[in-house]
Amino acid sequence: DVGHMLMAGENPGQSVAMVGRAKRLFGIQLNDGYTRLAAEDGLMFGSVHPSMALEVLYQLKQNNFKGHFYFDTFPQRTDPVREAEYNIQRLKRFWKAATEIKDIQKITSEHDAIGALQLVDRALYTSQQPKQKQ
Repeated sequence: DVGHMLMAGENPGQSVAMVGRAKRLFGIQLNDGYTRLAAEDGLMFGSVHPSMALEVLYQLKQNNFKGHFYFDTFPQRTDPVREAEYNIQRLKRFWKAATEIKDIQKITSEHDAIGALQLVDRALYTSQQPKQKQ
């Protein structure tokens, strides 16, 4: 549960990588929150921490995740069907972005913080933009 990882002060991407390497990850609950201890916000995946969400999906892809995705969100003020549909749409978008990540080994080995942010920007924002007609 990504929200519980956040509440516990974990780095969800790192946790997914560790469990994935051990081949012990069979399903994951995707949500987001503000990382307050014992406060389960139940927000839509990637709504507060988009770069963290991208890292979680990147690590799942690196570990050939074949399990199940669950959404653990609380649609108290929104239509639950609409929220479920948007969660699925968002997951697909982040999954595609995680697939397109390149050059991460060079960036991490050089501890290149700016390069890491640029990688996230390219993956989440540049490649997802509709193409302009010329």
